[in-house]
Amino acid sequence: MGASSPESISSSPEALRGPDSPTLAERFVLAFRLPYPVACFLVGFFLFGVLDVALSKYAETANLAPTVAKTLAPVSLLTDLLVAYSFYAPRYMRRRLVETGRALSNLLPDRDADFHRIFAEVAAPRPQVVAWMLFLVALLAAFSVPAILGTGPSPLVFNAGAGTALEFVAGVFSIVSLAVATLALSSVVWTFWSISLGIHRFGQAPLALRPYYEDPFLGLKSLGALSLSLAFSYFSFIGLFLLVLSASPGTPTTADVVGVGGFLSGLVLLGLVLFFLPLRGLHRRMVDEKRQEMVRLRPKLGPIYEEGASQPQDVAHLVRIDMMDRKVAAMAIWPYDVGILGRLSAITLSVIAILLSRIIALIFHI
Repeated sequence: MGASSPESISSSPEALRGPDSPTLAERFVLAFRLPYPVACFLVGFFLFGVLDVALSKYAETANLAPTVAKTLAPVSLLTDLLVAYSFYAPRYMRRRLVETGRALSNLLPDRDADFHRIFAEVAAPRPQVVAWMLFLVALLAAFSVPAILGTGPSPLVFNAGAGTALEFVAGVFSIVSLAVATLALSSVVWTFWSISLGIHRFGQAPLALRPYYEDPFLGLKSLGALSLSLAFSYFSFIGLFLLVLSASPGTPTTADVVGVGGFLSGLVLLGLVLFFLPLRGLHRRMVDEKRQEMVRLRPKLGPIYEEGASQPQDVAHLVRIDMMDRKVAAMAIWPYDVGILGRLSAITLSVIAILLSRIIALIFHI
């Protein structure tokens, strides 16, 4: 990984695969050659957000007042914010991986080479395109449930075939905006998915863990911090998605709950699974390490605590044994502490609470 910063590495045209290479969504934003956060706002919020809504509404009504009202409506602005965030989140997650890799690669036999091999799929173009198409189909299917059941309109309403040139341009631009937005949304899910699978492979690799007396987490705490960062970014994405739905006017129908609610519930479940399951291999290894150290320590503790021990014990020896006992007892069995788990739980519960509030609103018609 060298001395280069993640910013310079991820923008390098020579990096074709692996965590150093930008994802498809990042490449799209980087093509605007602006500071990345600025470009995310320009592309996600304004160009394919505010401008798309304004153009579509004006082509429909030819009236400035409803156009401004539609463009500045909370649901429209939150949707634009969601897309802008979705362009930013994959870059944040990937850069966190690159930063954490400086510590993780030291635990691998071939160091950087093994690290790049384990996380090679993060920026692989083909699976990203597949994920993009699958996300688009799943999203459209979720929003099409009301139309399928005959209780609402179809989500695919474009003016590309309309008579005026403005309506045609607005229809084509809406299609392009949908493609761009789903590229960003799917990139969040793909980046979280691919890094999580890399964490699973990392746990299966022959690791040179640090001694327990140097680090109670055996050198793996940075991996736990990475998992929390990924989960925070992912659940923030779902939280924004839920805010968009909460800002939508009207009470959700049964079809909305079945379609969109099921879609978001699947994303929440996926986030929980990808936080815990990839770390199970490391959890078992850490448990084994702690058990082995306890087995090694037991013969040294026995003579000290046995009743009737007649030999006087050296004070320095007792202090060393006591320190070893404390350090072995403090060995972690997960690569994160209780505080990290508590913060993840708070994030997850907040997301689930918003989702449940929409379901309750449907049941009680409030």
